[in-house]
Amino acid sequence: MAKPANTTIPMHQRDAGETRGRILQAAKLHFSRQGYDHVGVREIAGDAGVNAALVNRYFGSKEELFAEVAASAFDINDIAQGPINGWGEHTARFLAGPFNRDAEVLQFDPFQFLLLSALSPVAAPIVARHLHANFVVALADRIEAANAELRATLVTSYIIGFALSRVVLKLPGLGDEDIEKAVRFLGASIQSCLTGPIPGRA
Repeated sequence: MAKPANTTIPMHQRDAGETRGRILQAAKLHFSRQGYDHVGVREIAGDAGVNAALVNRYFGSKEELFAEVAASAFDINDIAQGPINGWGEHTARFLAGPFNRDAEVLQFDPFQFLLLSALSPVAAPIVARHLHANFVVALADRIEAANAELRATLVTSYIIGFALSRVVLKLPGLGDEDIEKAVRFLGASIQSCLTGPIPGRA
């Protein structure tokens, strides 16, 4: 009788996977709080409890580590819920929720990660590539109207612009006292991009 296959994962492989996960988690927190240009491999390694050389061993470089964080930062399913016909209002209400994180709570913030990366000549193209692949294209696949990718790109621009205006710039008119009216306007604008007719066409 053949012996059953050994499905136990060797200890060194389990340790390697756990160590890699700690490094990735530390990198996510640092990159979303400080940005790519203002954090070093040594800081990430310190929070992960490893030597800086081990970070390069697992990820190759700081840039490759950042790219791996960016690859998982923009999940369409975090925002896109329900049928596309009601997605505008749903998305607007999601964006009107609390963005500000408790400073004591260690949590990855994809919006802050994106905004802090925007001015970095190294980080910006990496973020743009993954945002397009994982969010814009994924949203376009759900849109049945013509020019789906252009529509999805414009919706993404609405999302980023609103987050920047409300959370970073704190523009008057987007505070909590006016947010319900803002949600209605933003929801209608997003929905128009998703399912409305192309302006200028009969």
